Amino acid sequence: MARPREFDPDDALARSLDLFWARGFAGVSLSDLEEATGVGRQSLYAAFGNKEALYAAALERYNAATERWLAPLFAQDAGLDTLRRYARDALVAQGKHRASGCLVVKTLWDRGLEEGELQASARAAARRVRAAFAHALERAQGRGELADGDAALRADLCFAAVNGLAALRRSGVSEASALASFELLLDSWRSGRAR
Repeated sequence: MARPREFDPDDALARSLDLFWARGFAGVSLSDLEEATGVGRQSLYAAFGNKEALYAAALERYNAATERWLAPLFAQDAGLDTLRRYARDALVAQGKHRASGCLVVKTLWDRGLEEGELQASARAAARRVRAAFAHALERAQGRGELADGDAALRADLCFAAVNGLAALRRSGVSEASALASFELLLDSWRSGRAR
């Protein structure tokens, strides 16, 4: 008869996610994971597999949370205020988790991860975020909040800007100033009648 697990796998995954989000895949050792979760290496392996499998589970959890964050951007009443809230909430979440940016973007850049399923998952998640931005921008444009323009290109720029906000914060810029820079981007697309 198998012994019952002496730890909560959900809690271990949440703690692992925080660690990966803060440091990336290459910046986290198995010893770091043991310390953060309070779970021994063998138990982690038995529950999740190797370090990459644990990272994959953490990224899946992160992506599930991102889907909840994106839901307002896909709503029919989405617009500039929705984009503002998303940018603000992203900074708040990153600060709460002591992360210097989006885990999806970190996954795309992490030198410790070879090209494969994790990279493909991260690219798909990034496309989904850009699609949510494009939807909100299209809705705003349809209501006259924005001048006519290419919503997909604007969404790409929003994606770059939102992910750049973390870099601004890390460089010492206040949250308010970082968000003001995002507001300046949105303002540059406003239609004359929305001013």
